[in-house]
Amino acid sequence: MEPFEKTILVTRPYFPPLEDFKKACEKIWQNQYLTNNGPVLREFQQRLADYLRMDVKNLDLFNNGTLALEVGLYALDLSGYDVITTPFTFVATAHAIKRIGANPVFADIDPENLCLDPAACEKLITPRTKAIVPVHVYGHPCDVDGFARLSEKYGVKIIYDAAHAFGVKLRDRSIAAYGDMSMFSFHPTKLFHSCEGGLLTFADSSLQAKLEQLRNFAILSETKCIDVGTNAKMNELQATMGNLCMNAVDRLIAYRRSIHETYEKAFARCENIRMVNPISGNTNITPDDFSRNDAYCPVLFKDFETREKVYKELKKYNVFARRYFYPLLTDFTPYLGGNETPVAKDAAARVLTLPTYDNLSLHDVEKIASIVKEIAGESK
Repeated sequence: MEPFEKTILVTRPYFPPLEDFKKACEKIWQNQYLTNNGPVLREFQQRLADYLRMDVKNLDLFNNGTLALEVGLYALDLSGYDVITTPFTFVATAHAIKRIGANPVFADIDPENLCLDPAACEKLITPRTKAIVPVHVYGHPCDVDGFARLSEKYGVKIIYDAAHAFGVKLRDRSIAAYGDMSMFSFHPTKLFHSCEGGLLTFADSSLQAKLEQLRNFAILSETKCIDVGTNAKMNELQATMGNLCMNAVDRLIAYRRSIHETYEKAFARCENIRMVNPISGNTNITPDDFSRNDAYCPVLFKDFETREKVYKELKKYNVFARRYFYPLLTDFTPYLGGNETPVAKDAAARVLTLPTYDNLSLHDVEKIASIVKEIAGESK
């Protein structure tokens, strides 16, 4: 099989029509406003509230997802306490916990959807545990019922890292409606983006004022600074891109569904390759409850050697997949040691995310799947 002429990356950002972006930028020039809660940002915030079916008082925008999560954790007064999370995630999840002076404690994951396992978390809860940060990995919904029970039983906060999960609905509610707080990333690698950006949604609307202070250095006036804040404000150019991407988000999700279904069909009879199941077998969530976004296309191979072979050999065909997430966070210097997480370790050794983005043709998806099967030794 011949290599692709053009490089196929694991993802590419959506670009709205250039003329639409130029026209939208005229508003910024007319307003003469670039940052600090400008009118375009306020419009974007209201559109997000409408899309998520939330009150605008229950969300806030930031210049990136990492700072959004960091500021959110700090606003919930978690500094100095233990926060349970997953080792199977991007390093920013643990960094945000660590940077506010909290201690990340790593629990194992569910073997089906690869999200944090509530049962594994419960075994690690102590009087020092003040929160749990589950991750909706690949946009797959965590066991929200299980984490709600832990919150009620132990009084811990549940803050979802929903970086991948924009547009996901569960039981006809946005995934943003669950837990005490959720963070969404609007990085350009995500299916929905604002060049860079982050969103916090939260159940307690009184948090909004505190979050707005913290994202602006915690300065109240020329003569008052009330806390150690940071500069995490989204600007008008980011909000402009976000508004334009909002126009396309449902179409982008629908097309990623088509890509995912193409991979599913291609690998359906494979013995050594399987798509990651977005729903755990240990929850009350059914496929009918779940409106997915197919943000990523993760597959699991039979073993580490096969995954590594496919990952490396794909590059010869000009296809760049990603070992997402490998290695585990607990293999990185800041987080070495700690609890054993054998399910996460196994998943990290076998997972590979395949290309998916809006201008990747289904014909190319079929070819990528055929190449993967050939490399992995699948004859069916």
